[in-house]
Amino acid sequence: MPNSLRPSHEATPAQGRQEGILVLNKVRAILDAFANDVTRAGPSEVAARIGANKSTTYRLLTSMERTGLLDRFPDGTFGLGLWLMELGSVVESRLDLRAIAEPELRTLRDATGLTAFLTVRHGRQATCISRLAGSNVDVLALRLGGVLPLYCGAGPRVLLASLSAEELEGYLAEAPFPPLTPHTLTAAEALRADAGRSRVSGYVVSLEDVTVGVGALGAPVRDASGDVIAAVSVAGLKHEFEGQALVKLAGRVRSTADRVSAAMGRKAPNADPGSPVSPGPAAG
Repeated sequence: MPNSLRPSHEATPAQGRQEGILVLNKVRAILDAFANDVTRAGPSEVAARIGANKSTTYRLLTSMERTGLLDRFPDGTFGLGLWLMELGSVVESRLDLRAIAEPELRTLRDATGLTAFLTVRHGRQATCISRLAGSNVDVLALRLGGVLPLYCGAGPRVLLASLSAEELEGYLAEAPFPPLTPHTLTAAEALRADAGRSRVSGYVVSLEDVTVGVGALGAPVRDASGDVIAAVSVAGLKHEFEGQALVKLAGRVRSTADRVSAAMGRKAPNADPGSPVSPGPAAG
């Protein structure tokens, strides 16, 4: 429809995006007010603090209450919701994990010359929360803050293997997955077998399933209850993950993951290292 004929009440996509940003800015201002200045406040006080009119502020407050961002108290005041506290504890635990793991990752990187990673599962993906670059040529796809699907890469496949049987089958029900390279494991049967090998050996070998010519090896990090909360991995050129070099790397990565696990409260070490995962097609 030509602009001259567009009804005055109809917002353009650009206007809609701008309005959405303005609303989010107001929501952020409300959260900041509760986080920094007051623990509980009524609509009038909140409106005055964020510089908005009372009716707009009240609508935002009630919407934020419905979504769990805020709680409403019997006297009509609002405060930060318990869901935000739960979310904050998750973020805090990940920050603690990163702070604990990075000295160990640095030692691992310095000992091997390989790039060291710490990844955590976020839904159906693995997110890199720490990356210490090695001395080799930088041909690695995963960056700090970057994501990979759980079915490819050493760290992501460690996290895939940590799923419960029910969660794993639910994930594999969507196979076959799109390959990143000709070596990517995409079939449910191959990934199920790979997860089984990982649980026995305590680590995953990834050969060219993310980037041709690149290999990686990862091991699980566990919390006090024994649940896998992250994966430590190293990556470099494929030839660095073959033969006796692979055996030595497996021991180093496993030991690093065990030390991080112990610092996170894990009492017992991971399973004793087994023989290296075969670098054939099933291992990626």
